[in-house]
Amino acid sequence: MPYRRRKPRFSYTHGKKIKGQSLTKNPSFLAILVGLSLFAFFYCSQNSGIFSDLSDHSELSGEFSVHFIDVGQGDSILIQSPDNEFMLIDTGEDTHYSKLSSYLEHFGVKEFKYVVFTHPHSDHIGAAHRIIRGYGIEKLIMPSAVHTTKTFENLIEAAEETGLGITRARAGDVYQLGEAEFIILAPMSDEYSNLNNYSVVVLMKYGETKFLFTGDMERESENEIIRHSEENNFELSADVLKVAHHGSNSSSQTEFLEMVRPKIAVIQVGENNRYNHPNMQVVKSLEDMGAEVLRSDLNGDIVITSDGVSLSVTGEKN
Repeated sequence: MPYRRRKPRFSYTHGKKIKGQSLTKNPSFLAILVGLSLFAFFYCSQNSGIFSDLSDHSELSGEFSVHFIDVGQGDSILIQSPDNEFMLIDTGEDTHYSKLSSYLEHFGVKEFKYVVFTHPHSDHIGAAHRIIRGYGIEKLIMPSAVHTTKTFENLIEAAEETGLGITRARAGDVYQLGEAEFIILAPMSDEYSNLNNYSVVVLMKYGETKFLFTGDMERESENEIIRHSEENNFELSADVLKVAHHGSNSSSQTEFLEMVRPKIAVIQVGENNRYNHPNMQVVKSLEDMGAEVLRSDLNGDIVITSDGVSLSVTGEKN
């Protein structure tokens, strides 16, 4: 829980003598002073967001865990395998990089086996250049979409400077993350009028549990995935769904949600955002089909762990 500010129960004057001893040399006083200093440090850290919600997270080494990091109105997801291989999906805006970097440091992340930048909007790749320059990356996966923004230019420049190659996201490609396996479901085309539909969509399986990460894909991409699943008898269901496009009604049509049938739906969204995300009808549709809906604006950082059979959720705000 957050630290609460309390009034001090005493005051002191520096150097005042008590039985011939200065308060600054009194062991009891020094212990109180140290305690107050630590209290002030953690209170400020908690309220500045440096360690926001991390006190609720256990160290997760040895477990498969998915961290939906609260980066405001944006996406950033850290995936950790039991043998401590890491994967990152998106970064959020550059203005939230201090939160992201503190989070990664807290969990000892120094390199990634995979980094996926779902599509070139700043709320997903805003800090991409910092991640590329600051961490080891074995494979960077992106769609074949470009954007005429400084944010996208920064990403490309960082990749060129570090010599990091870019792997094009191709539907049907399969990768291993420790004992977990993921398949890229989308994009299925090289030409969309809306950048959101270029979103890299990832279905991750660990044991009997499945996670579906959707970026900002909209109905055009959803329809392609639906058709492909029906034509190829592909099972689209997932236990955990990262709800597309921050819960906007431009995504999450009923037919798609009914194919996924998530037990847990996570919406990454900023508090009081100007887009009025998430759409309440989308939330209701998810709840009506029995999904537990978690939101970063209400729950903060959300961590879901899997033992290969069952799921547990930690890190929610009280």
